[in-house]
Amino acid sequence: MKRILAPIAIIATLLLAGCSGPSKDADYKDVNDLATAYKQAVGGGMDCFETKNDIHDHDWVQTTCGPTAIVMMFTSDAIREEVKKKNPLESGRRFIQGKNWLIEGDQYEIEKAHEVLGGELLK
Repeated sequence: MKRILAPIAIIATLLLAGCSGPSKDADYKDVNDLATAYKQAVGGGMDCFETKNDIHDHDWVQTTCGPTAIVMMFTSDAIREEVKKKNPLESGRRFIQGKNWLIEGDQYEIEKAHEVLGGELLK
């Protein structure tokens, strides 16, 4: 019996230790981590570009995923609202907004990400 339980315990530990997908309504500390979560949420083989820019240089930071998604993080809600106001959505595009982040992308991709990442789906 001990021989059977040991492998099961190891597998359960590995699954709980980080092999899971993104968390719903998470508060991200790094835009690259948010981009990775977005990539996992949407699925497929898209690439997300890693950025080394510091959020505190301009009170926000962004990177891109795939050909059209823009992943952004902000130091305040006011900065996020200013960026949204200055960058209105084009037809077929949506925002998903979390605690300290915003992602702009194609409508169906954003809707799929919303199901996994949570946040608020905006038009």
